[in-house]
Amino acid sequence: MTVILRARARHAALAPLAIGVLLVSGRTLAAQPAASVPSAPARPLSLAEALRMAGAASENVELARAGAQRARGQQSQARSAMLPQLNTTLNWQKQLQNQFAAIASRGGGTGTGTGTGSDSSDADNPITRIFASQYNFNFGLTASQPIFTGGRVAAGIRGARFARESAELGITSAEAQVQLDVTAAYYDALLAERLATIADSAFVQAERTLRQVQLTRNVGSASEFELIRARVTRDNQRPQLLQARTTREAAFIRLRQLLDLPATQALQLTDSIAELPVVAAASTSPVTSVNVNVDEVLAADPRVQGDVARLVSASDTSARARAAVKQAAFGVNVAEQQLRATKAQRFPQISATTNYQRLAYPRNILPTSLNDFLPNWTVGIGLSYPLFTGGNIRGQITAAEATVVEARQRLKLAQEGATLDARLAALQLTEAEANWQASIGTAEQAQRAYAIAEVRFREGISTQLELSETRVQLQQALANRARAARDLQVARKRIELLPYLPLSAGGASTSASASTNMGTSR
Repeated sequence: MTVILRARARHAALAPLAIGVLLVSGRTLAAQPAASVPSAPARPLSLAEALRMAGAASENVELARAGAQRARGQQSQARSAMLPQLNTTLNWQKQLQNQFAAIASRGGGTGTGTGTGSDSSDADNPITRIFASQYNFNFGLTASQPIFTGGRVAAGIRGARFARESAELGITSAEAQVQLDVTAAYYDALLAERLATIADSAFVQAERTLRQVQLTRNVGSASEFELIRARVTRDNQRPQLLQARTTREAAFIRLRQLLDLPATQALQLTDSIAELPVVAAASTSPVTSVNVNVDEVLAADPRVQGDVARLVSASDTSARARAAVKQAAFGVNVAEQQLRATKAQRFPQISATTNYQRLAYPRNILPTSLNDFLPNWTVGIGLSYPLFTGGNIRGQITAAEATVVEARQRLKLAQEGATLDARLAALQLTEAEANWQASIGTAEQAQRAYAIAEVRFREGISTQLELSETRVQLQQALANRARAARDLQVARKRIELLPYLPLSAGGASTSASASTNMGTSR
């Protein structure tokens, strides 16, 4: 008994020295940066600044703007079909050989010499001179105006307008998606940084336990098994620490890419992942019964339901308000207008044309005066009607009708997907809010439990296994709290941007996954 008391006394006397050595070594290890961390000065970056930068740096937003620009150009093209078309031409031509000049020269060479002068008069005839002229100068002005197109032009204009409005909605949708992506990337980086800090702390704690066991082993109060177990526990923390640092670096790389920042630019995120409106946790009274209905507890918690209801009511999450549903509706309108334009090919096309020309036939290369030009002006009305096309128009109409059916089904799918997407977003927000509220008390209790476990182990009244289990619980509680905070921030942002976001691709897959899970559970 005396030997045990002396050993504990020596253990208590050496404990402060061990803790001091451990803290120095732990801080040294935690302070070592990863090999891939950029060496440039850290740039302070808030979430608000990141969202402002994302709009100008996003390639998807630029693609959407280019699509809207293309749609505006196509609308201008469609409008031009109902306006007069005016063209001008200017042509100069030299004939190397002319059949009319050859005929005139032959006629002049075979005269009878009767003195009548008929041959010379034929050569000087203005008509003969026009056809036999070596040079030809032509200036023309042509205009055309469609009179009747059977509704083809009007349908094209309406379809182009619907396509432009859909493309402009695409810009809003792309900007909202970028804001959500940047928000998620920002909080992912904060979460990765927080998890790396937790991993550093866990490694320091394991190192401190190893030093304490090593000291007690040196004074004969601990067995070799306890020393080996402490060393294995410490070594098992090292891969987790390295993985956490790698994840942190990958998260920052993703954030820099979204903001179009240099790869060597270090970032210092100024917002905190824990800056959330927190309601005081409920009292931690002992549990007296295990028959608890979790759904009733969550439904009765005003902190969860009140916040979710406030956020959902502030954002119009109905299907008709979603940008994707509006784009699908515009798609139906475009398809219907294309069908009308295709059917209009069966009607006659009537247009008016006019052609004004000034022609000159100079003896030299160019005309010498305006009097050398001769006028030529025509006006006409043309009618075009497809008598027989071999089934081409009918085939185009059939294809256009199929396009309308596809567009209507896409609209129906978009409406169903928007309803499911809104429901999933609300459920995710409820889950994130509940997890965050639950993690508050859990993390505080885990920290308190680990502090007690350290004292118990240091005093020799608990085992190393108890300390290790408490450390794992603390690490898990802190990680869960950080993840809950990140999920809550992203879920709130998603609800805020939901009317403008594209439909998530996980709606159908989520339903399929839920069905699979239920089938497996059976």
